[in-house]
Amino acid sequence: MNREIYLHTGFLPSSFSMYAMSLSSGLFLLEKPAWAVAVAAVGVILGWPFSILAFLLLTFYSLAKQFKQAFLSGAVTSIALLALSVLVDHCYYQRWTSYVFNLLAYNVLGGGESHLYGTEGPLFYIRNGFNNFNFCFILALLFLGILPNCKEKKFQGGFKNCFGPKLWANLNGIFLYPIYPLVCVAASAVIESFPDLFRDKYNPYDNSIIVMMAKFLRPVALSLILCASHSRTFSLINGYAAPMEVYKILEHHDDAGTGDRDSV
Repeated sequence: MNREIYLHTGFLPSSFSMYAMSLSSGLFLLEKPAWAVAVAAVGVILGWPFSILAFLLLTFYSLAKQFKQAFLSGAVTSIALLALSVLVDHCYYQRWTSYVFNLLAYNVLGGGESHLYGTEGPLFYIRNGFNNFNFCFILALLFLGILPNCKEKKFQGGFKNCFGPKLWANLNGIFLYPIYPLVCVAASAVIESFPDLFRDKYNPYDNSIIVMMAKFLRPVALSLILCASHSRTFSLINGYAAPMEVYKILEHHDDAGTGDRDSV
């Protein structure tokens, strides 16, 4: 008898906030601060409330550029989502409550054991960042050093790349999970800026030997990052694929009886 196996995915609030962070940052870099703030509110309220730390500087920068539009966009979105959230919670729990407040109260105001799953020191973020992003993480950290040398470059269609100081507004929470995709953006900014570090600032067309070598380093750095990343991916698939392999084998077995474990 054939057995159909269904794999269900779970809604991870921090992952939703990560997607919102990517979209909000893109809108911000495309000169749409009001939309960026609205998406940020969605990511914080519907996703992971603690991700507000990653959105703070981006929000302040957006308010500085277009205060009225950005403020109204964020306020309307936040009020609408909070009201909807409270109504849904009341429908299911039969009492007026807010999951956003409950989460903050439990973890911040001392309502629960925030260290329930253990705590780590500052070096944990460095080790974890390098483990997940290898050389890309190191380049992202170097972004602070090359920030003064970053320049905005305009492409066809009026799009400006994110290699200018505006990118810093998106990277203030670089050790928070929702901002992980932007680590790659910061690393790409550093790789793109390699020639600018050696080019004569008074001669934008400088093509000296050292500048040409810096241009050559860009594909080399990218290749190292890709090789290390693919190696980690293949290692995870090879070392942690047992649950998926079990599902593949189960379809070749008859249905097991209640409490019968030997047949599977």
